Amino acid sequence: MQRLFTGFKEGSISSEEVRRVVSMMPQPLFVKDAASRVVMMNPACEAMWGVRFEDIAGQDGAGVFPPEQLSLHHQYDRMAFDRGETVIEEVPLWHAGLQETRLMLTYKHPVYDAGGQPYLLIGSSLDITERQRKETALADALQLAQQIAGERQDATENQHRRLATSMRDNLAQNLVALKLDIAMLHARTGTTQPLLHERAVQALATLDASIDAVRNIINELHPATLELGLSAAIEWQLQQIARRQGLQCALRVLDDRAVLSPQTVSALFHIVQTGLEYLSTSARLLQVELSLCTSQIAITLSGDRPPGASYPAEAAALNAMRQRLSALGGTLTVSVGAGTALHIICRPDRG
Repeated sequence: MQRLFTGFKEGSISSEEVRRVVSMMPQPLFVKDAASRVVMMNPACEAMWGVRFEDIAGQDGAGVFPPEQLSLHHQYDRMAFDRGETVIEEVPLWHAGLQETRLMLTYKHPVYDAGGQPYLLIGSSLDITERQRKETALADALQLAQQIAGERQDATENQHRRLATSMRDNLAQNLVALKLDIAMLHARTGTTQPLLHERAVQALATLDASIDAVRNIINELHPATLELGLSAAIEWQLQQIARRQGLQCALRVLDDRAVLSPQTVSALFHIVQTGLEYLSTSARLLQVELSLCTSQIAITLSGDRPPGASYPAEAAALNAMRQRLSALGGTLTVSVGAGTALHIICRPDRG
């Protein structure tokens, strides 16, 4: 390309052959001199810029494009010459025909004369306005979807909280009261009414199982420890895992300053709960590292779950965690080393 323009005078290109080749190119092409004056542009570039070549030939665009846009374009022109390499930038450009500012992806390649001085700038433009609009619309749609998912999650968590409170205040207490009555009956019929005494024993066993079942349902819906905060709720969850599965569990709290809404606390607790269930399969050790900063929430769940171990429900568990996290604008990453670790990151925006 440098040889092609050798011998041309600055500010003009007289080669008809070059003009013919450039004009036939479907890609918008333009050529500027060292002073950012347009010395050639093909019809495709005229259509994209919304200006005829004869109206801008030998000019730097002043009076055609807004000053702030022109300043930016000239800045990238100088950058290409200074760097000695192709500069690729996204820049706004006013289109007079459409009466709107379009977004251009420009490629500018510098050419130097025999003395090594800036000579010509060969450029190409690509209109990416529609792509940007689609990307913006997609981002808006994703944000709206996250907002809707968050609102649905909040509604679900509120419903779970109400159900758990109702069961705790009514059903659980009624079962405990009934157990006390039957226990009294059991104590008074030991020697006088053996058949009734035996039935009382059976009723007590049934009530104990029912109370345990109700307690488990309440804890699945909304554990009472959630009212004490996320750290306390996770500590309680680890204690439950240690008691039921015999695993060694540890909680390390690095920071606990963030103030979280009840909905966020509940959502994060269930995310951690799902992650611990995922890690506890074939594991002997579980550890949770919790950092609740005011700017970012970081939770790391780790365990000695064998690397490469695969279980049927693991994909569903990770997808469930990611879905809940998306409502909080968070992310989940999985790392595998000596064991497996789940890294949860989100911002306490809704707290």
